[in-house]
Amino acid sequence: MSWGRKTDRSTKDAAPQGPAEERASGERTTEAAHAVDTTHAPGVPATTHAAETAVAARAVARDRAAGVRAPSRLGTALGAATGVVLLAATAAIASGGIPSALPATPETDVGIPAAAVPAGDYTAVCPAPPRLIESIGDGADPEFGPASASAKTTVSGVVLSDLGATVTGSALLPVGGDEPLSLIRDFTPGSTLVADSPASSGEDGLTNRVAGVTRGIAVDAPTVLRAQPQGGLTPVAAATATYTATDGDLRGLAATGCQVPSSDLWLLGAATTVGQSSVLILTNPTGTPAAVSLELHGPEGPIEAAGTRDQLVAPGETRRIVLAALAGNQEQVAVRVRSDGGRVTGVIQQSVLRGLTPGGVDLLSPSAPAGLTQVVPGVVVQDAATARRIREQEGYGTASPELQVLVPGASDAVLDIRVFGPDGDVDLPGGGVVRAPAGSVTSVPLDALPEGNYTVAVTSDVSVVAAARVIRGTDDGEPVDLAGAPAVVRLGSDHAVALAEGVDSSLVLGAPSGRGEITLTPVLADGALGEPVMIGIAGGTSVTVPSSSLGRSPTGVVIDATGDPVYGAQVMTLPGGRSGISVAGVPAGATGPQSIPVDLGY
Repeated sequence: MSWGRKTDRSTKDAAPQGPAEERASGERTTEAAHAVDTTHAPGVPATTHAAETAVAARAVARDRAAGVRAPSRLGTALGAATGVVLLAATAAIASGGIPSALPATPETDVGIPAAAVPAGDYTAVCPAPPRLIESIGDGADPEFGPASASAKTTVSGVVLSDLGATVTGSALLPVGGDEPLSLIRDFTPGSTLVADSPASSGEDGLTNRVAGVTRGIAVDAPTVLRAQPQGGLTPVAAATATYTATDGDLRGLAATGCQVPSSDLWLLGAATTVGQSSVLILTNPTGTPAAVSLELHGPEGPIEAAGTRDQLVAPGETRRIVLAALAGNQEQVAVRVRSDGGRVTGVIQQSVLRGLTPGGVDLLSPSAPAGLTQVVPGVVVQDAATARRIREQEGYGTASPELQVLVPGASDAVLDIRVFGPDGDVDLPGGGVVRAPAGSVTSVPLDALPEGNYTVAVTSDVSVVAAARVIRGTDDGEPVDLAGAPAVVRLGSDHAVALAEGVDSSLVLGAPSGRGEITLTPVLADGALGEPVMIGIAGGTSVTVPSSSLGRSPTGVVIDATGDPVYGAQVMTLPGGRSGISVAGVPAGATGPQSIPVDLGY
């Protein structure tokens, strides 16, 4: 089975280059790096030179750990060391003793010892369900009440086994709690931080991989999917939280992938104008308090507000912050969340109410880190006639798809925006080249695109962050829904995706250049893995793969990618032609054993 174009594209995008200083650091060669200073200032003890040598050596070690060469420090260190050696030799000869061996100047780089980092638990936090803001009086903090009588939130998750079909201890638990809501496999008394490699085959000598599955667990608070290390490695796992409501102000669909905690998050797509509500939801699943600081950006640049520094999120706690109190009446708001201490997860509950008509709800997930290239898959555009009828209603000006790009630095950006559909590049009005002011959020309308599913790639001369807003409705006068599509990281090996329950799901996969090869392996409800599906994606195209084409009611998908860069997202819609829509990026894949350089200085 194959999706996409049969012919490859001949044009490839050049790989982005780093800053000029970083490119030059690997090319610097000076005679000073090889010079040896054999003297020292009169009256300065040799021990002073020894101390200077130790300091310089530690500086060299730190530079190497950071990936930076420092020839001037190395020359200083070698010069000081040689001066100490010659002084010691002179003293030995004067006293009648000849040293049996003198330390020699090393001809190769001194190795920096590395310490293996033990694998930890896989931990992914599923956010708290959407809640309405309820005022309880002037000067009082808002409360959060149920969204509607029909509102329901469920969580589904998958945990992959090793090749010997062993699934590690894993469960869905409440944040800060120990009693599982759904036990996938019993936890072992001690995590296998130091253990043999994962089994490469079963007792019969054959390889077999299965999955532990939890499906449709009803929740009303933040939860966490936890899985113990397996053979010294963090297991491959994923979870998805799905919110649906058919009545009330928060009517619609809000589904998101559960997050691995981080100390640095970028969130785009919020708005605080009249009728639009944005609530930042922070959760600390660790045992360490987190001091969280926020950076806010709007269309006019950075937003200064009191109360954005050192917000305390205690272990096991979830905090809700109403963004209108920090950045009121903003059409676009981007938030950077940075944490000291415990790592946190963050989503923005975004909802719209136009008079008495619900305008959509979503849980906006973090975008990929800032970079010179941002890729946003899963940009869904409705048919032009329906979209026009919705957009032309009074007060529905924001009910249209758009790309949002934040330039967090101090320099303006020149953006080259390309849109890829199933048949290749689709032109944007104006050619897709946009100048974006420094420190601000720039929006680029996408309503001129024909109906379809797209991948949008942004290339910039300075680092940027990107995301898209998509809209889905049925007709004028009817409720509409909204979704945020974040920029994602490149696909590699062993990406697990838990498919949302009770919705129609599709994978939107895009290759900006070259050609990529994708293998999709469905995870069935009983934990068995189905037949893999191979897909070739030509550069400059985007393909859509319905989950229903991967087998009988799959509960998850394992994604492996080779070749040129490919990016992916899960697009979810409510069945029956209803207006609900959500987009979740494919999470990062498996990581191997890690180590860190150790500087034994003091």
